[in-house]
Amino acid sequence: MKVPVSWLADFVDVPADIDELEEMLTSAGLKVESIESPGLGLEDIVVAKILAIHPHPRADRVRIVEVATGSGQRSIVCGAWNFEVGDNVPLAAPGVQLPNGLKIAERNVRGTMSEGMLCSASELGLSEEAEGLLILPATAVVGAQISQALGLDDVVLDLEITPNRPDLMSLIGVAREVAALRSVDLKIPDIQIKQGDAKTVDLAAVEVVDQVGCPRYLARVITGVTIGPSPLWVQKRLTAAGLRPISNVVDATNYALLVTGHPLHAFDLDRLAGSRIVVRRATAQEPITTLDGVERKLDADDLVIADAEKPIAIAGVMGGADSEVSDATTAVLLEAAHFETTTISRTGRRHGLRSEASARYERGTDPNNVEFASMLAASLIVEWAGGEIASVPIDVYPAPMHSCTVVLRTERARLVTGADYSDAEMLDALTRLGLSPRAADGDGEITVEAPTRRQDLKIEEDLIEEVARLLGYDRVPTQLPSSRSRAAALTQKQRSIRRIRGVLAGSGMFEALTQSMIGPEHLRILGATEVSVLELAHPMTIEESLMRPSLIPALLSAVQRNHAKRNLDVRLFEIGPVFIPTRDALPQEPTRLGLVMCGIQPQGWLSKERPLDFYDLKGVVENLVTSLCLPDIKFEPVTLPPYHATRAAQVMSGTTVVGTFGELTEEVRERADLAHRIYAGEFDVDAMVELSERPSPSSTVTRFPAVLLDLALAVKDEVAAADLLSVAREAGGQDLEQVRIFDVYRGDQVGEGRKSIALSLTFRNAARTLTEQEAISARDAIAAALRKGFGAEAR
Repeated sequence: MKVPVSWLADFVDVPADIDELEEMLTSAGLKVESIESPGLGLEDIVVAKILAIHPHPRADRVRIVEVATGSGQRSIVCGAWNFEVGDNVPLAAPGVQLPNGLKIAERNVRGTMSEGMLCSASELGLSEEAEGLLILPATAVVGAQISQALGLDDVVLDLEITPNRPDLMSLIGVAREVAALRSVDLKIPDIQIKQGDAKTVDLAAVEVVDQVGCPRYLARVITGVTIGPSPLWVQKRLTAAGLRPISNVVDATNYALLVTGHPLHAFDLDRLAGSRIVVRRATAQEPITTLDGVERKLDADDLVIADAEKPIAIAGVMGGADSEVSDATTAVLLEAAHFETTTISRTGRRHGLRSEASARYERGTDPNNVEFASMLAASLIVEWAGGEIASVPIDVYPAPMHSCTVVLRTERARLVTGADYSDAEMLDALTRLGLSPRAADGDGEITVEAPTRRQDLKIEEDLIEEVARLLGYDRVPTQLPSSRSRAAALTQKQRSIRRIRGVLAGSGMFEALTQSMIGPEHLRILGATEVSVLELAHPMTIEESLMRPSLIPALLSAVQRNHAKRNLDVRLFEIGPVFIPTRDALPQEPTRLGLVMCGIQPQGWLSKERPLDFYDLKGVVENLVTSLCLPDIKFEPVTLPPYHATRAAQVMSGTTVVGTFGELTEEVRERADLAHRIYAGEFDVDAMVELSERPSPSSTVTRFPAVLLDLALAVKDEVAAADLLSVAREAGGQDLEQVRIFDVYRGDQVGEGRKSIALSLTFRNAARTLTEQEAISARDAIAAALRKGFGAEAR
């Protein structure tokens, strides 16, 4: 928020030293982003009045302009055409340097001497507008500095207002802070308005259909106004505060907005059908043309201000073009309302609109400030535009909002801050903030009735913060926490995610961090165009218009970027949320683990260079589930797009599917334009964390030898190896230490539709040496179980 210091001084005595004011506000939590002097560099640019305009005898595109400078006259050759005799314009005399670095000198233009330069707004650094000269106000004094004529000679503070302090988005709000910090009086204007005989209800009607979206609506009618420019001093103040002067009536509403922090809007009463205001929700696709000239289709959730026939404004966001004040306006309906914050915020985002009004409504306005803001705006309209205020305004306020009672325990404040604030100091600080505190005798409690303008004061800690910032954060001591305090610990999910990162990094994978937003092209490449996704209402680009339903599309894009840089060997993983649409307002956001790899397994001294394959990714997955101690792990074949029909698997922990991985189809690889086969997978981190078990303590190393035996079996080709291993482990007894597959054969010796699987069996007893016969008996038991379960034939 831009705060002209001279305007702020109307409400509180400010320090003469601007640096002192900046330091004071910053120390109290009001960050001063910058201190601006808009007129800096314009000290030598003066106001000149155009006396005569002559054609140039040797050039058609320029004219000779005679101007008065206050100390004489000058002849200027000018190429602009947007001015007339009598206009006031900026003049840079010879020797003056413009803000853009151009130094002005006398020059000969086709035989005519030009004694200076008439300037545009862009040449003065005041605007990007370069079409024609900057026309100054008619009341500007000839020969005066243009910084004075435009009100640019003030110092302006640009404040960063935090979302929890909407009361500071006003000059009175900032002045209240300065008054509290300096222990001086706050000067709030005493507004007196003279009302006519006509009553407001006889001139207009107000109906609030949606009292949730609009808890309060106050309307005043002012008749007999004459539209024209506002006083020059008003235009200067509005310009310094960052608003464009428009007309006396509109400027009055903006002036009151900046002073009180409460938005107001003026409607042309004669353009309201039925002279009626209806506050309601829009109907779906209901049209309205807003003040920016854009026709918009409304949503059924939008709150609108309507007349008897149609919407005339998007409530709290922007007025409509059909009811705006114009030069022909003679009667005004002045709106001062309080709207529900969420409604305004959603509407503004939905239509991509943001205004001074919506910025305040989104943060929360004070419903009990409505009448004061309305009185100020109405009095200014009458003062600057004439007219008469109708008596007894229409005020629809069925459920008045009251102050919130908060109790501060002074001993608690000292304990929380560690500062030695006295009870009297705390009481004084809260008093200076205008909170009217009450202290009970001897019980160390201060009761505050937090006014509705301070919606951030809800609990005791809020008052402690107010005391600390007003009495100075420098009084809060710096000290280490007590050794008796309990250190925080990681949650099970945090520990598991750290373990996942460690295992994957140890497996040669690199962690990636991709955007949560993707585009339709990401889904098209993956062949997932039919997947239900969450669409953004107002995306910045089409490439970021969807919330990702999976981690794989963005990881695949990362592979494409690596390939574009000629890095063909890629191994990436990412842990993050995905967004699953639901019937509720908010989507589900489960945490997922995404894996992607492609390229070449480099040559080693024991192996040759080869392309990565399905089993490389399977090895990474096996390391992962083993490190997490997931129980009863099984890998089952799965047919699931976008994976290859015969080179994909799902990982089961008991009956729970914790993830799927495999080779992506050839179609995906071609659409992504990648050189190598792509292997990817996605896992449910939440499910893995829930199923993860504590690692069992390591057993001691036995001194007894193992007995190693092999078992070759012929089974049908569709029998899964995982099922064979599961039955073998169960049938092998407690002395079976390990069983693994070391060979698979298909050929004439086992017959068509069958395969031979060779198992390596390791038997060991921790208490004694097993005999060979005991091991053979256990092997035979395994063979019998496999024969019974799968028709396996020993070879």
